[in-house]
Amino acid sequence: MAEGAVSIFLRKLYELIDKEAHLLSDASDDVRLLREKLQWLNLSLEEADNKCRKDDEIKLWVTQVRAATFEAEDIIDKFVLRVKLPCRRAGFKVPVRNPINRWIALHNTGKEIQKINSRLDNISVNRSKLGLGNIQCRGEASTSGSREEKRAPRVEEVDVVGLKDEAEEVCKMLIEGGEQRSVVSIVGMGGLGKTTLARKVFNDENIRGHFNCYAWIYVSQEFIVRDLLYDLIKSVKKLSSNDINKLKSLKEEEQREELYNYLKGNRYLIVVDDIWNKEAWDSIEASFPTENNGSRIMLTTRNIDVALQVDPSRKPYELRLLTNEECWELLHKKAFLEIANRDYLEELEMLGKEIARKCGGLPLAAVVLGGLLATKKSVHEWKKVLKGIDWHLKEGQDKILPILALSYNDLPYYLKMCFLYFAAFPEDASICAVGLSRMWVAEGFVQGRGEQTLEEVAEDYLLELINRSLIQLAERSCSGGVKKCRIHDLLRDLAIRKAKEDQFLDVYSGNEHSASPITARRLSITHGAICKCISMKYLTKYIRSLFCFIQYDVTLEKRKLKSLYKRFRFLRVIHIDGVPISMIPDGIGYLIYLRYLYMRFESLNRLKLPSTISKLYNLQSLVIKGPDLLEIELSIYDIICEMTQLRHLDIPHGVFSPTAKRKELIEVTNLQTLSLMKVEDWIKGDFDKLTSLRSLGLEGELNLYETALSSFIKRQENLESLKLIAGHSAQIPTHIISSHLRQLENLNLHGQLEKLPVLQDVSPCLTMLVLERSALSEDPMAALENLPKLQLLKLLHGSYSGKKMACSTEGFPMLSVLIISLCLELEDWTVEVGGMANLKRLEIHACSKLKMIPEGFQHVTTLRELVLSKQPSEFVERVQKNGPDWSKIQHVSSVMTMG
Repeated sequence: MAEGAVSIFLRKLYELIDKEAHLLSDASDDVRLLREKLQWLNLSLEEADNKCRKDDEIKLWVTQVRAATFEAEDIIDKFVLRVKLPCRRAGFKVPVRNPINRWIALHNTGKEIQKINSRLDNISVNRSKLGLGNIQCRGEASTSGSREEKRAPRVEEVDVVGLKDEAEEVCKMLIEGGEQRSVVSIVGMGGLGKTTLARKVFNDENIRGHFNCYAWIYVSQEFIVRDLLYDLIKSVKKLSSNDINKLKSLKEEEQREELYNYLKGNRYLIVVDDIWNKEAWDSIEASFPTENNGSRIMLTTRNIDVALQVDPSRKPYELRLLTNEECWELLHKKAFLEIANRDYLEELEMLGKEIARKCGGLPLAAVVLGGLLATKKSVHEWKKVLKGIDWHLKEGQDKILPILALSYNDLPYYLKMCFLYFAAFPEDASICAVGLSRMWVAEGFVQGRGEQTLEEVAEDYLLELINRSLIQLAERSCSGGVKKCRIHDLLRDLAIRKAKEDQFLDVYSGNEHSASPITARRLSITHGAICKCISMKYLTKYIRSLFCFIQYDVTLEKRKLKSLYKRFRFLRVIHIDGVPISMIPDGIGYLIYLRYLYMRFESLNRLKLPSTISKLYNLQSLVIKGPDLLEIELSIYDIICEMTQLRHLDIPHGVFSPTAKRKELIEVTNLQTLSLMKVEDWIKGDFDKLTSLRSLGLEGELNLYETALSSFIKRQENLESLKLIAGHSAQIPTHIISSHLRQLENLNLHGQLEKLPVLQDVSPCLTMLVLERSALSEDPMAALENLPKLQLLKLLHGSYSGKKMACSTEGFPMLSVLIISLCLELEDWTVEVGGMANLKRLEIHACSKLKMIPEGFQHVTTLRELVLSKQPSEFVERVQKNGPDWSKIQHVSSVMTMG
């Protein structure tokens, strides 16, 4: 991993020499010499990184290179910070605005760089002694990452082997066994497939037909009771934005009562995944009613004692190891997807079966090794993998982690850094792929490739990790890409271990008692006392990235994160999920290296960004999240113009201050995301150079700015996502949706429409459409059913005011999800045979006058989920067994009704 640190620092040196040459003029020769020495050392680092696992001397050499690189980075960053912030408030004793002080600072910096260069000379001598002088081609490992053709993630978690009998047995345990509420536990070691089995059972058609209320929660070792209760309520109930805000404000006991009252009277199935101790069960058990109606709770745990304590009357289901044949079947699915050369197929299969035998019956090992073998095309390479397993087994270490480490060790350095980044997130977290890509770009992990944006290259990196089975696909976007992902807890353990070894990242989870110095460049606080952690004197002040996943903390509210800005001045990435403060302090302006700033507020109505934020001239992503009502004010409009590196401005209900009138965004040419800004006079500015937008969100009195909006949107030919929200009772002028938007995939329209735009002429790529408050009097189906790629359609509150709606034969050929909500006048809905032929999920919410489910749905054999929420009781009764509409939906595996 030292290779990654050096490579990133080298790119930084290139930028520094280009941008800050005038600052380092007297030390430029030393800086260039430093760059050249590191370039030569970098040529040997890949070989050294591979050998250091077996050779302690080489491991020490790699550590020395890494330490020298970090120290060089600190020296130059510290000097630039002194010059850029000539102010006592930045924490410096002597301002460097004075030419003499500036010269002294530069002279001292030059001397420090010279010392680093001398150290690198000694390190270079040791390189030769260790036999690391050979320069060889380094492209082989990265060929898979340089493909321009994107691949969909391969074999997903549901595609498993050896679990058919097990799934049937667990289903039987859930359905049978009497009316008393009971707990069914699935027990097994990590990597054995407990969650996979539970998910298979959870989605089973018989199970979906037996229970009428479902929820799934992850517990893990780092659980917080309020979060568990919140997730449970959110799973079983369909919540509006107001409901969610109210739920977040409830105390723990109030949440428990809310959940209990909803489950009461329902036959429910609750899955509690990855529970580690009895205390976690005790904290939520009282929320589950004990009525005699056949309700069940399904647990997955590694500890059989936990299962026996939770329900002593039920014998846990102990998951068995796979047979060698089943391991081979699972490995074969992954490894042979892209084997084109059949000449050596027989020999590869022989080696594959031997490798499968080494998996010891663990499905996770078979899947991960299969992902590794899929990147190897020759017999020689497969033999190397087999030999690597044998070596690890001889070491006598824990069996699974060394096998998983083989796939990690095979990654090119830039993918190693991306993989280790997952250690920063809490266990079982569902991680947003878009945010992850932006962080990787901000960290410098992503290298440019042709005409692709850096974010698109980062997306390819993530796909590569998924295809290698190191990362799991959690949720797809409408276009088929990755929306959310997660990492298996064992692979996360591996990432944490490697990240600490390489000083890449350290994790503070509230359980640490060691006072040893943390020298990692990144710190993740996943639980507990953030104030104590931020003020720890043993934390290095040179941390470059800070991740916090926290709860409200009164102490931190009072401090307003001041210690953060004073102590960690070199931060490049800040990701705080659950900000426990009500404002962003002025001191943030001193973090001039910051490239990525993400803050999610729990409860706040209005937030004013401080004017000092304009000093963040390196900022690439500014992301503020919070309640739906949160409004952001940019106190000085010019701050955006000064952030010439800004790529993503993602804020809710953003307001430019009055000084923004007719200002120009001439310099912000890198901006890709602008969401969600209120339209005012600023829209009349000059946007000739602002043509890189991929995602745009605008709201306000749009009809007052038709001409300016039309001109602005017309220029955005790269736009992929557009959201327009009109003011109350105001119209959205449809002609502003330009026919130039040929790349548009997502369209979100909130506001009155005189008529639907001719979307076939706008974008052939449209996959998602949301309409709300449209007040359409004509049936929208006729205009929308011919969209060739539409996969998700939401007709929300007030979108359609008519009484009849019809879908014709072959209408909506690709539609997968349809949501109809609060169409209050809708009475009759027909779907002809052949219409909506690929529909998988249908939601109907509060359409009080709708008479029945359309007849045509009995022919939509792909339909798997039907959700009826706040529908009249007579409508719900029609879809029950023996009801008049039962024949139309009896093939649907999951029918959920919610009050």
